[in-house]
Amino acid sequence: MNMNYVNIITLALTLNVAINNVVQANQLELNTTIPANNDVAVKAQTMANESVITTQTSAAKIELMAKLANLHHFSAKFDQQVQSESGDILEQSSGKLAISKPNLANWHTAEPDELLIVSDGENVWFYNPWIEQVSVYSLSAAIAQTPILLLTSQDEAMWQEYSVTNEEDNSFVITAKDVNSQIKSLTLLFDTDKAGGKLKQFSFLDATGQLSHIKLSDFDDHTLPEANLFNFVVPEGVQIDDQRAN
Repeated sequence: MNMNYVNIITLALTLNVAINNVVQANQLELNTTIPANNDVAVKAQTMANESVITTQTSAAKIELMAKLANLHHFSAKFDQQVQSESGDILEQSSGKLAISKPNLANWHTAEPDELLIVSDGENVWFYNPWIEQVSVYSLSAAIAQTPILLLTSQDEAMWQEYSVTNEEDNSFVITAKDVNSQIKSLTLLFDTDKAGGKLKQFSFLDATGQLSHIKLSDFDDHTLPEANLFNFVVPEGVQIDDQRAN
């Protein structure tokens, strides 16, 4: 799969920038003065620190899952910007996004090049009309690398693969525990003016160091997206790259 597809996959089905700093800050706040020669005290304090951090992470995850439990579906327009590790702008695009539970997603990039990603609940389709090709993956394989589908899932087993921290600006940072994950972290920012929280924007950091920002507008969580948005029909003459058996 070419890099354009990789970028779109990470955008569509995912929605850290500072996760290490957050964890380190928590550890600094928890640390107390311990005699250097007291190994028992050091181990006890370390275990206590880890326990508190785990509790904080669990509380953040519970709070986020509660917010997402009220988000049954939504549609929105998006503007997306991709930055390199050094901060240079690599790509800008715009389009429409629709999400519905369980595990349904439609990400349509309109500008500058059209691309379509559809999750029908079992399979995920990545369609590039310019090259007349569609790649299809099993949902489970797509979820493993694309945590934005957590927006549509209350599966506790799936959530065990991620840690969650929250920040004062009503944002949550979701970090993959798998060091080989293509998406290192996903940050969700909610609008504090709406009860339960309206999703305003999200960003994610991928394994290459690229940071993608996605800003939402015309957010609608009242109108149920049309069912045909989540049903991909392969156009005539389009080549199918079936990755479901891999």
